[in-house]
Amino acid sequence: MTQLIEKHAERLLMTSFDAMADAFMLADLANLYSLLTSVGKIEPLKRYWATYIKKVGILLVQVPELDVSLVSELLMLKQRLDDIMKSTFQSNNILAHALRDSFEIFVNTRRNKPAQLTAKFIDQCMRSGNKLATDKDIDSLLDRVVMLFRFINDKDLFEAYYKCDLAKRLLYNKSVSIDTERSMVQKLRIEYGLGYTKWLEGMLHDMDVSSGLDGKFTNLQQAQETRGIDFHATILTQAFWPTYEPLPLVIPREVELAQEQFIQFYNEKHNGRKLFWQPNLGTCLLKVVFDEGVKKPSLTIMQGTVLLLFSECDKLSYERIQENTGLEGIELIRTLQPLACGKFRILTKEPKGRDVEVTDVFRFNAAFKSSYARVKIGQILLKEVEKESTSTIVRILKARKQADHPTLMSELPGQLKFNSTATEIKEHIETLIERDYLKRDETDPSIYHYLS
Repeated sequence: MTQLIEKHAERLLMTSFDAMADAFMLADLANLYSLLTSVGKIEPLKRYWATYIKKVGILLVQVPELDVSLVSELLMLKQRLDDIMKSTFQSNNILAHALRDSFEIFVNTRRNKPAQLTAKFIDQCMRSGNKLATDKDIDSLLDRVVMLFRFINDKDLFEAYYKCDLAKRLLYNKSVSIDTERSMVQKLRIEYGLGYTKWLEGMLHDMDVSSGLDGKFTNLQQAQETRGIDFHATILTQAFWPTYEPLPLVIPREVELAQEQFIQFYNEKHNGRKLFWQPNLGTCLLKVVFDEGVKKPSLTIMQGTVLLLFSECDKLSYERIQENTGLEGIELIRTLQPLACGKFRILTKEPKGRDVEVTDVFRFNAAFKSSYARVKIGQILLKEVEKESTSTIVRILKARKQADHPTLMSELPGQLKFNSTATEIKEHIETLIERDYLKRDETDPSIYHYLS
């Protein structure tokens, strides 16, 4: 019997192993494991096990159409493989090592993407309004994601994406809870040390300090009875947070006075420090009187600045708005588009159209109606920005057939309606390469070729 098993072990594995694993035939796999280990044939089993894992994994990782659910699919695959290990292979160390090595190999066959998608998956879990029922459910899922993250090589890239997403959740109050944020950072610290998480921990510390300062400043305004507007500032330590481009915005006088009062208050507590304002990270809530009654639109600082111009004049040209706000053309278009062409049109424009043009004239829409007392005015969706950016990149490369990175970067700004950062454009280029629209030059990776 032993000789028979030894003789046919290879053929048995070749004809049945993949089918058993695909069908999750735990009892049959357990019998196979028992047979092979009884005759010392663990190495052939290890080889087929490793090959199977890489084959199944690559089918997931290498298909861009599956990106939207890739992390969920990887988590399910890992759970399935772990179940096979525990239920049929008795947690054999040799096979467990093969599982770890094979998983790491296939996850990293697609450069950068797993790190980006894992960070995005965590962001979705950590945002308020997610579909997970309790903090315990979130914590359990995050433990599994951290386990998956161990296999990803691009940990610095993940940290960069995670940092940007964390900043948005904290600054726009979109986090499911600050305790959950701390828990996730603690998980990363346990895995990779303080050096990996010190910037993330610094961001959370800034939010705690800012909360205390904000309360004291609010009490000061109430005591002095000088509170013209509710003004709240978050103090960010520059070294901890993502780099943000300064925005040349001419803020309304009322906001400027409140800002100056906060600076005086802050300097009394922290002499020698200088504050640099980032209005592009802020939001505001305005009380606006329409024919229907008072509504409270929730806006970006730029949108609020534009809307306040109409408190003195019902009609303004694009050029006049540009002069009064100091916003550059592309940034101004991104600001006006949701106000005049979005779901909630607080402004109307002439001539009518789906896009804002520099020749447009805008009016305050007093007839605006909504069943909601508070109306959230959106921003230009990132998908729209990405779609425009990628189509423009393809158009340029299609005309040129090839171009180096500096040339492409110099041509793009003049053809894009919506502003994209250099980092975003690099991501869009990588996406196009993965989707076989472009390829890098074999001898000079800074040169891109169009693929027809």
